[in-house]
Amino acid sequence: MTKKRCDIKKKDSKLPILGFTLIELLAVIVVISVISLLLIPVVTKNIRESKKNVYNNLINKMLVATTDWMVKNTDLLPEDGESISITLGMLQSEGYISTDLKNPNTKKLFPSDMVINISYIKSSRNNPKLTYGKYNGDYSIVVDVNSGTEIKNIDDEYTVVELGTSDSDVDAIVYKDKDNNDITLKEYSLQVISNGLNVEKVDSSKVGIYYVYYSKTSGDKKFTRVFNVADTTLPEIVFPENDTVSTSVSSFDLYDNVECNDNSNVCKLKITEGENEFYEALSNKNTGNYVVKYQATDGYNNATTKKRVIEITN
Repeated sequence: MTKKRCDIKKKDSKLPILGFTLIELLAVIVVISVISLLLIPVVTKNIRESKKNVYNNLINKMLVATTDWMVKNTDLLPEDGESISITLGMLQSEGYISTDLKNPNTKKLFPSDMVINISYIKSSRNNPKLTYGKYNGDYSIVVDVNSGTEIKNIDDEYTVVELGTSDSDVDAIVYKDKDNNDITLKEYSLQVISNGLNVEKVDSSKVGIYYVYYSKTSGDKKFTRVFNVADTTLPEIVFPENDTVSTSVSSFDLYDNVECNDNSNVCKLKITEGENEFYEALSNKNTGNYVVKYQATDGYNNATTKKRVIEITN
Protein backbone atom coordinates (compact mmCIF):
# COMPACT_ATOMS: atom_id res chain seq x y z
CA MET A 1 0.00 0.00 0.00
CA THR A 2 1.49 3.21 -1.06
CA LYS A 3 1.32 6.06 1.41
CA LYS A 4 0.52 9.41 -0.09
CA ARG A 5 2.37 12.31 1.26
CA CYS A 6 0.21 15.27 1.98
CA ASP A 7 2.07 18.55 2.31
CA ILE A 8 0.11 21.33 3.99
CA LYS A 9 1.52 24.72 3.15
CA LYS A 10 1.18 27.40 5.81
CA LYS A 11 -0.23 30.62 4.59
CA ASP A 12 2.12 33.52 5.10
CA SER A 13 -0.48 35.96 6.59
CA LYS A 14 0.62 39.12 8.32
CA LEU A 15 -2.23 40.70 10.39
CA PRO A 16 -2.10 44.46 10.95
CA ILE A 17 -1.04 45.56 14.48
CA LEU A 18 -3.82 47.42 16.34
CA GLY A 19 -3.19 50.39 18.78
CA PHE A 20 -1.12 53.57 19.01
CA THR A 21 2.56 53.92 18.89
CA LEU A 22 4.35 55.66 21.73
CA ILE A 23 4.89 58.74 19.61
CA GLU A 24 1.19 58.94 18.80
CA LEU A 25 0.25 58.64 22.49
CA LEU A 26 2.69 61.37 23.42
CA ALA A 27 1.23 63.58 20.69
CA VAL A 28 -2.31 63.06 22.03
CA ILE A 29 -1.18 63.86 25.58
CA VAL A 30 0.47 67.06 24.40
CA VAL A 31 -2.67 68.12 22.53
CA ILE A 32 -4.88 67.43 25.57
CA SER A 33 -2.50 69.37 27.80
CA VAL A 34 -2.58 72.37 25.51
CA ILE A 35 -6.39 72.29 25.34
CA SER A 36 -6.56 72.04 29.15
CA LEU A 37 -4.24 74.99 29.57
CA LEU A 38 -6.51 77.00 27.31
CA LEU A 39 -9.83 75.87 28.83
CA ILE A 40 -9.08 75.80 32.57
CA PRO A 41 -8.74 79.60 32.93
CA VAL A 42 -11.93 80.09 30.93
CA VAL A 43 -13.89 77.56 33.05
CA THR A 44 -12.45 79.00 36.27
CA LYS A 45 -13.42 82.51 35.20
CA ASN A 46 -16.95 81.38 34.31
CA ILE A 47 -17.36 79.70 37.71
CA ARG A 48 -16.05 82.80 39.45
CA GLU A 49 -18.36 85.06 37.46
CA SER A 50 -21.31 82.77 38.17
CA LYS A 51 -20.64 82.91 41.93
CA LYS A 52 -20.26 86.67 41.73
CA ASN A 53 -23.62 87.02 39.93
CA VAL A 54 -25.36 84.79 42.48
CA TYR A 55 -23.78 86.76 45.32
CA ASN A 56 -24.82 90.11 43.86
CA ASN A 57 -28.35 88.83 43.25
CA LEU A 58 -28.63 87.79 46.91
CA ILE A 59 -27.33 91.19 48.07
CA ASN A 60 -29.89 92.83 45.78
CA LYS A 61 -32.64 90.74 47.42
CA MET A 62 -31.51 92.10 50.79
CA LEU A 63 -31.69 95.66 49.44
CA VAL A 64 -35.20 95.08 48.06
CA ALA A 65 -36.29 93.53 51.37
CA THR A 66 -34.90 96.56 53.21
CA THR A 67 -36.86 98.86 50.91
CA ASP A 68 -40.04 96.93 51.74
CA TRP A 69 -39.19 97.18 55.45
CA MET A 70 -38.78 100.97 55.11
CA VAL A 71 -42.25 101.29 53.56
CA LYS A 72 -43.80 99.58 56.60
CA ASN A 73 -41.62 101.41 59.17
CA THR A 74 -41.52 105.02 58.07
CA ASP A 75 -41.64 106.20 61.69
CA LEU A 76 -38.31 104.47 62.38
CA LEU A 77 -36.41 105.96 59.44
CA PRO A 78 -33.51 108.33 60.19
CA GLU A 79 -33.79 112.09 59.84
CA ASP A 80 -31.41 114.50 58.13
CA GLY A 81 -27.79 113.45 58.71
CA GLU A 82 -28.72 110.41 60.77
CA SER A 83 -28.37 106.65 60.19
CA ILE A 84 -29.92 103.50 61.59
CA SER A 85 -28.89 99.87 61.35
CA ILE A 86 -31.04 96.79 60.96
CA THR A 87 -29.99 93.19 60.51
CA LEU A 88 -30.62 90.47 57.98
CA GLY A 89 -32.12 88.40 60.80
CA MET A 90 -34.64 91.14 61.50
CA LEU A 91 -35.78 91.11 57.86
CA GLN A 92 -35.95 87.31 57.95
CA SER A 93 -37.90 87.11 61.21
CA GLU A 94 -40.48 89.61 59.91
CA GLY A 95 -40.92 87.73 56.63
CA TYR A 96 -39.33 90.23 54.24
CA ILE A 97 -36.75 87.73 52.94
CA SER A 98 -36.02 84.00 53.03
CA THR A 99 -34.04 82.43 55.87
CA ASP A 100 -32.04 80.06 53.63
CA LEU A 101 -29.78 82.56 51.89
CA LYS A 102 -26.46 80.80 51.32
CA ASN A 103 -23.27 82.63 50.45
CA PRO A 104 -21.99 80.99 47.22
CA ASN A 105 -18.39 81.81 48.17
CA THR A 106 -18.41 80.15 51.60
CA LYS A 107 -21.32 77.74 51.03
CA LYS A 108 -22.64 78.85 54.44
CA LEU A 109 -25.74 80.81 55.39
CA PHE A 110 -25.37 84.56 55.54
CA PRO A 111 -25.18 85.46 59.27
CA SER A 112 -28.39 86.78 60.78
CA ASP A 113 -26.54 89.66 62.46
CA MET A 114 -25.25 90.93 59.12
CA VAL A 115 -25.77 94.71 59.27
CA ILE A 116 -27.71 96.82 56.78
CA ASN A 117 -27.20 100.57 57.18
CA ILE A 118 -29.89 103.07 56.25
CA SER A 119 -28.80 106.71 56.04
CA TYR A 120 -30.64 109.91 55.23
CA ILE A 121 -28.84 111.55 52.33
CA LYS A 122 -30.51 114.15 50.18
CA SER A 123 -31.11 112.64 46.76
CA SER A 124 -28.85 114.02 44.05
CA ARG A 125 -27.56 113.01 40.65
CA ASN A 126 -24.04 113.51 41.99
CA ASN A 127 -24.32 110.90 44.75
CA PRO A 128 -21.44 108.41 44.48
CA LYS A 129 -22.04 104.87 43.30
CA LEU A 130 -22.59 102.50 46.21
CA THR A 131 -20.86 99.15 46.57
CA TYR A 132 -23.40 96.56 47.75
CA GLY A 133 -25.92 99.35 48.11
CA LYS A 134 -28.62 101.41 46.44
CA TYR A 135 -30.43 104.72 46.76
CA ASN A 136 -34.09 104.86 47.72
CA GLY A 137 -35.37 108.41 47.46
CA ASP A 138 -33.55 110.48 50.10
CA TYR A 139 -32.02 107.38 51.68
CA SER A 140 -29.01 105.21 50.99
CA ILE A 141 -29.10 101.50 51.83
CA VAL A 142 -25.80 99.66 52.17
CA VAL A 143 -25.22 96.03 53.14
CA ASP A 144 -22.12 95.64 55.32
CA VAL A 145 -20.94 92.39 53.77
CA ASN A 146 -18.07 92.08 56.27
CA SER A 147 -20.30 92.25 59.34
CA GLY A 148 -21.90 89.42 61.27
CA THR A 149 -20.73 86.22 62.81
CA GLU A 150 -21.18 82.67 61.59
CA ILE A 151 -24.56 81.78 63.04
CA LYS A 152 -26.05 78.40 62.25
CA ASN A 153 -29.49 78.80 63.77
CA ILE A 154 -31.16 82.17 63.40
CA ASP A 155 -33.80 81.46 66.04
CA ASP A 156 -31.10 80.75 68.66
CA GLU A 157 -29.22 83.99 68.03
CA TYR A 158 -31.97 86.48 67.13
CA THR A 159 -34.39 87.41 69.88
CA VAL A 160 -37.37 89.76 69.79
CA VAL A 161 -37.91 91.74 73.00
CA GLU A 162 -41.36 93.27 73.38
CA LEU A 163 -41.45 97.03 73.78
CA GLY A 164 -42.04 97.97 77.42
CA THR A 165 -40.67 94.73 78.89
CA SER A 166 -39.40 95.31 82.44
CA ASP A 167 -35.65 95.60 83.03
CA SER A 168 -35.63 92.45 85.15
CA ASP A 169 -37.32 90.45 82.41
CA VAL A 170 -34.93 91.85 79.80
CA ASP A 171 -31.95 90.83 81.97
CA ALA A 172 -33.43 87.34 82.25
CA ILE A 173 -33.37 87.16 78.45
CA VAL A 174 -29.98 88.78 77.86
CA TYR A 175 -28.01 86.91 80.53
CA LYS A 176 -28.25 83.57 78.78
CA ASP A 177 -25.64 81.67 76.82
CA LYS A 178 -26.25 80.04 73.44
CA ASP A 179 -27.67 76.97 75.18
CA ASN A 180 -30.13 79.10 77.21
CA ASN A 181 -28.19 78.61 80.44
CA ASP A 182 -28.01 81.47 82.95
CA ILE A 183 -24.73 83.39 82.99
CA THR A 184 -23.29 86.12 85.22
CA LEU A 185 -20.85 88.97 84.77
CA LYS A 186 -18.30 86.84 86.62
CA GLU A 187 -18.42 84.34 83.78
CA TYR A 188 -18.79 86.67 80.80
CA SER A 189 -18.16 90.29 79.94
CA LEU A 190 -20.81 91.91 77.75
CA GLN A 191 -20.49 94.65 75.16
CA VAL A 192 -23.77 96.16 73.98
CA ILE A 193 -23.88 98.14 70.73
CA SER A 194 -26.80 100.00 69.17
CA ASN A 195 -26.60 102.17 66.04
CA GLY A 196 -22.83 101.77 66.10
CA LEU A 197 -22.46 103.12 69.64
CA ASN A 198 -21.61 101.41 72.91
CA VAL A 199 -24.62 101.54 75.23
CA GLU A 200 -25.18 100.42 78.78
CA LYS A 201 -27.91 97.86 78.19
CA VAL A 202 -30.70 96.61 75.95
CA ASP A 203 -33.25 99.40 76.43
CA SER A 204 -36.77 98.03 76.07
CA SER A 205 -38.38 101.47 76.39
CA LYS A 206 -37.75 102.25 72.71
CA VAL A 207 -37.60 100.29 69.49
CA GLY A 208 -34.12 99.38 68.25
CA ILE A 209 -31.55 96.71 67.36
CA TYR A 210 -28.94 95.71 69.91
CA TYR A 211 -25.84 93.58 69.35
CA VAL A 212 -24.56 91.90 72.49
CA TYR A 213 -21.04 90.47 72.29
CA TYR A 214 -20.27 87.88 74.96
CA SER A 215 -16.67 87.10 75.98
CA LYS A 216 -15.87 84.45 78.57
CA THR A 217 -13.66 85.92 81.30
CA SER A 218 -11.59 82.74 81.48
CA GLY A 219 -10.78 81.42 78.03
CA ASP A 220 -11.44 82.59 74.51
CA LYS A 221 -15.07 81.56 74.14
CA LYS A 222 -17.04 84.27 72.34
CA PHE A 223 -20.44 84.55 70.72
CA THR A 224 -22.89 87.22 69.57
CA ARG A 225 -26.62 87.63 70.01
CA VAL A 226 -28.96 90.14 68.41
CA PHE A 227 -31.91 91.64 70.28
CA ASN A 228 -34.67 93.43 68.42
CA VAL A 229 -36.78 95.61 70.68
CA ALA A 230 -40.05 95.75 68.77
CA ASP A 231 -43.69 96.49 69.32
CA THR A 232 -45.66 93.44 68.26
CA THR A 233 -48.56 93.92 70.71
CA LEU A 234 -51.85 94.96 69.17
CA PRO A 235 -53.63 97.95 70.71
CA GLU A 236 -56.76 97.30 72.77
CA ILE A 237 -60.21 98.85 72.29
CA VAL A 238 -62.53 99.00 75.30
CA PHE A 239 -66.13 100.18 75.24
CA PRO A 240 -69.34 99.54 77.26
CA GLU A 241 -71.20 96.32 76.59
CA ASN A 242 -74.98 96.05 76.04
CA ASP A 243 -75.25 99.64 74.87
CA THR A 244 -78.71 101.15 74.52
CA VAL A 245 -79.64 104.62 73.32
CA SER A 246 -83.06 106.14 73.54
CA THR A 247 -84.57 107.93 70.57
CA SER A 248 -85.41 110.75 72.96
CA VAL A 249 -81.80 111.88 73.32
CA SER A 250 -80.81 114.95 71.39
CA SER A 251 -77.20 113.85 70.75
CA PHE A 252 -74.87 110.91 71.26
CA ASP A 253 -71.08 110.76 70.87
CA LEU A 254 -69.82 107.38 69.63
CA TYR A 255 -66.39 108.14 71.12
CA ASP A 256 -67.66 108.66 74.68
CA ASN A 257 -66.49 105.94 77.10
CA VAL A 258 -64.40 104.30 74.35
CA GLU A 259 -60.75 103.72 75.30
CA CYS A 260 -57.71 102.90 73.19
CA ASN A 261 -54.75 101.39 75.07
CA ASP A 262 -51.29 100.29 73.90
CA ASN A 263 -47.86 99.57 75.35
CA SER A 264 -46.30 102.21 73.06
CA ASN A 265 -48.38 104.90 74.81
CA VAL A 266 -49.58 106.00 71.39
CA CYS A 267 -53.01 104.92 70.24
CA LYS A 268 -55.17 106.47 67.54
CA LEU A 269 -58.85 105.57 67.37
CA LYS A 270 -61.28 106.00 64.50
CA ILE A 271 -64.61 104.64 63.30
CA THR A 272 -64.41 102.81 59.98
CA GLU A 273 -67.97 101.52 59.52
CA GLY A 274 -71.51 102.20 60.69
CA GLU A 275 -71.18 105.79 61.92
CA ASN A 276 -73.43 107.44 59.33
CA GLU A 277 -76.01 104.66 59.53
CA PHE A 278 -76.21 104.96 63.31
CA TYR A 279 -76.64 108.74 63.37
CA GLU A 280 -79.18 108.62 60.55
CA ALA A 281 -81.24 106.00 62.43
CA LEU A 282 -81.03 107.99 65.67
CA SER A 283 -82.08 111.16 63.86
CA ASN A 284 -85.05 109.38 62.25
CA LYS A 285 -85.86 107.59 65.54
CA ASN A 286 -85.51 104.18 63.90
CA THR A 287 -85.21 101.53 66.57
CA GLY A 288 -83.07 98.42 66.28
CA ASN A 289 -79.49 97.15 66.64
CA TYR A 290 -76.73 99.00 64.81
CA VAL A 291 -73.10 97.90 64.38
CA VAL A 292 -70.27 100.40 64.62
CA LYS A 293 -66.73 99.28 63.78
CA TYR A 294 -63.70 100.89 65.46
CA GLN A 295 -60.03 100.70 64.45
CA ALA A 296 -57.10 101.41 66.79
CA THR A 297 -53.54 102.01 65.52
CA ASP A 298 -50.48 102.34 67.75
CA GLY A 299 -47.25 104.25 67.22
CA TYR A 300 -45.71 101.39 65.19
CA ASN A 301 -48.63 100.79 62.81
CA ASN A 302 -50.01 97.77 64.66
CA ALA A 303 -53.76 97.91 64.16
CA THR A 304 -56.79 96.13 65.53
CA THR A 305 -60.55 96.42 64.96
CA LYS A 306 -63.58 95.77 67.13
CA LYS A 307 -67.31 95.90 66.51
CA ARG A 308 -69.74 97.56 68.90
CA VAL A 309 -73.45 96.80 68.84
CA ILE A 310 -75.69 99.65 69.97
CA GLU A 311 -79.45 99.26 70.37
CA ILE A 312 -81.68 102.26 69.68
CA THR A 313 -84.88 102.05 71.75
CA ASN A 314 -87.95 104.18 72.26
